[in-house]
Amino acid sequence: MLQFTPLSGPYVDGSEGTVSSTECSKALAYLVEIDQVRILLDCGAPEDFTFPASLIKTDDADRGLHGSLPDILQRIGPSIDVVLLFHAELSHMGLYAYAYAHYGLQCPVYATLPVQTMGRLQMLEVVRSWKAEADVGTSAPVQRFLPTEAQVDEAFDAIRSLRYMQPTPLDGKCAGLVLTAYNAGHSLGGTVWKLRSPSVGTVVMALDWNHHRERHLDGTALLSVGAAAPLAHAIGQPDILITDMERGLYTNARRKDRDAALLEQIHKTLTSGHSVLIPVDSAARMLEILVLLDQHWAFAYQHQRFPLCLVSHTGQEVLERARTFMEWMSRDWAIQLLDMPEKGRGRKKQALTKSPLDFTALRHFASVEALHQALAPSQVKVVLATPPALSHGLSRQLLPEFLNDPGSLLVLTGRGDPNSLVRTLWERWNATQADAAAWRTGRVGTPATLGGQLSYELRRRVPLAGDELRAYMEAHQAASDKASATTRPAHPQREADEGLSDSDASSDDDDDDAMMRSSAGAAKPSANEEEGVSSSSAPLDMSFDIFLRGHASRDEGLHYRMFPFIERKRKVDGYGEFIDTARWLSRRQKLEAEQEEQLDPSRAKPAPKKEAPVEVPSKYTCETLSVALRCHVLYIDLQGLSDGRALTTLVPQLQPRRLIMVNGDAPTRAELGAMLSSHELYMPTTGATITVGGLSDSYSVRLGDALMGGLNWHRMEDYNVVHLHVTPDFSGDAETPTLVPCHDATTLQAAQAPSTLYIGDLRLSALKAYLARQHRIRADFAGEGVLVCSDRGQRHVTVTKQGTGRIVVEGNLSSSLARVRQSIYQLVAQVHQ
Repeated sequence: MLQFTPLSGPYVDGSEGTVSSTECSKALAYLVEIDQVRILLDCGAPEDFTFPASLIKTDDADRGLHGSLPDILQRIGPSIDVVLLFHAELSHMGLYAYAYAHYGLQCPVYATLPVQTMGRLQMLEVVRSWKAEADVGTSAPVQRFLPTEAQVDEAFDAIRSLRYMQPTPLDGKCAGLVLTAYNAGHSLGGTVWKLRSPSVGTVVMALDWNHHRERHLDGTALLSVGAAAPLAHAIGQPDILITDMERGLYTNARRKDRDAALLEQIHKTLTSGHSVLIPVDSAARMLEILVLLDQHWAFAYQHQRFPLCLVSHTGQEVLERARTFMEWMSRDWAIQLLDMPEKGRGRKKQALTKSPLDFTALRHFASVEALHQALAPSQVKVVLATPPALSHGLSRQLLPEFLNDPGSLLVLTGRGDPNSLVRTLWERWNATQADAAAWRTGRVGTPATLGGQLSYELRRRVPLAGDELRAYMEAHQAASDKASATTRPAHPQREADEGLSDSDASSDDDDDDAMMRSSAGAAKPSANEEEGVSSSSAPLDMSFDIFLRGHASRDEGLHYRMFPFIERKRKVDGYGEFIDTARWLSRRQKLEAEQEEQLDPSRAKPAPKKEAPVEVPSKYTCETLSVALRCHVLYIDLQGLSDGRALTTLVPQLQPRRLIMVNGDAPTRAELGAMLSSHELYMPTTGATITVGGLSDSYSVRLGDALMGGLNWHRMEDYNVVHLHVTPDFSGDAETPTLVPCHDATTLQAAQAPSTLYIGDLRLSALKAYLARQHRIRADFAGEGVLVCSDRGQRHVTVTKQGTGRIVVEGNLSSSLARVRQSIYQLVAQVHQ
């Protein structure tokens, strides 16, 4: 039995009796329960990391699945057994680090290596941007569920990274489940998860996938076309398919038309003497846009007349890490890297080993101030700044500079969350188009001048100055003096005791005696010390209760009171020479660096470690700006997601037994429900729990040696099946019963022998390949569901699929008929007595 509950999504249904849906911020999270195992799919957050009061009406209050996503995770976080992350986007993993640190979500977390790496950099970008603009602490007026940088590192270090097509058996409470990752497209390392369960079967989970091949990524492995065709059979015909239908009524524009429109408008803007601003994310979709612009720069602007700039806190590190994940990207790029010659020196080798992600025309800046210092605001340029929603960060700071310029161009790559700044700009742009629905019907819009005024808040963190700085320094000094006055110095006798414990030059008896003396010296503090009085001014209480073993009191002589002294022993070798380990380690590192430089002179030397910047006293300010919208605005959908046509093509190809679709509004659910009415379809709304399948029990048993010898196993997908007549044997000390052959005539007679059962769904394409490979029999398709087989002039044999589970083989009695029939038997599992 499988229970599925959408905890958070982009739509919330209205009140009862209405068919409308309310759009909200996209923060994805789903709960899957399989045989008492709780699996959390994604743990997302909005761009502003605020979660309003939940609008969900649910009856699952007793299960803790009501309220906003942080409230739900706070209640059920410790009970989650596995977390699966799909993409390195805020909508998929934005709340994970915060939940890991505050809600006890410390179960095993699985993701691909690029999602782990890029997700960490994405979160660091967001944390640094918000920290530079607003107070994100507990005393902030608006609660933002933002972790610290240390919490981000700790949470993402705990992720268990996987590779594509790597079956991973889960352990512990999840024993018996096998997890496998496949390519989803859309983002670097984006994942389609396949979960094998003994009771539920195969569960394929695909959220935010892309069927089209892009410049740096291949299409998803779900569709049996292109480079992913060999993988389609591995995830085909699942028992349960979980996918999204958010764009079920959309039709994507052709990539050729979309890219041509974008580059044409950029070229017109640059040649007219104005600049272009493109808000982008810091990891997932930024690489595709950079590859497109870099290829255009190499073709159209070979002399780099127009600077191409990336303004991001972590942009440079993202590009460096992305170059190490070339095997996760386009198949052509991976083959190109494998075919590179290993020989060659100098410029020839550097030209041969040039990566498509080198971006020679790109200039990186970590702040807006650094951009203005290098390039004047009036200089013509193309700027890519984070984030895409314009809710905060560097792109929001650059916005006034471009909105006031009548010839500049602002490119929107997405619609953004409701009530966000980018959604406001998109709505005004869409109102200027001749057809308001053109953006969702496969047509590319035109740039427009919006006109009017745009008011929004600009938050900054500014250093203190004047009286504010003086008051801050005085308060800081007073707090430091108070802390130093209340801090009690460590007891000197304890330091002496620690020194005695480190000494290793004494016998066993001496060690015991020393331990007794240490125990006597480590006495409880006096009453004056407990009340807070310093031990230096209080009278000394020299009364101790000690235990002296044997005649220790007679052996010990009179000892005079001395100051504590710790003797530090120096490490020396057998000749008495002092051993300086630091000198040998530094020498080894220097030799290794010289060897690497000789093997690869082109490798750059590592940059020296930067010291942590000194925290400057500062305050947060917020001012409301009213800017005239004089620039041109253009919307180009560069999100790289599937559309309705791909969804309606995917379902017939995968042939799932049950289909669960999420993230759809009411019109989308109604239309797709009518189109896919022939399937066992579930469309749960946010907060609603559905149950798929019945309750089944699984048991662990042992197969006896007498039974294993005569079994004829048959292969079915990833399992071996066989029909048995056995009885459980509970003798022995083992808790797991052992199955032994049944010899009771009454029991065997009651269990009537079934006829031969064929398990599996025969694919005619697989039969055609099997006949050609094993029997050299040619086979061709003569129509839908009909395969004609011919063997060296003999009569034809036809194989026809008639409905579900019915296969008809027609032909004269011949060897070809027998081989075709035997081939069919080999491609399905036979279970008989």
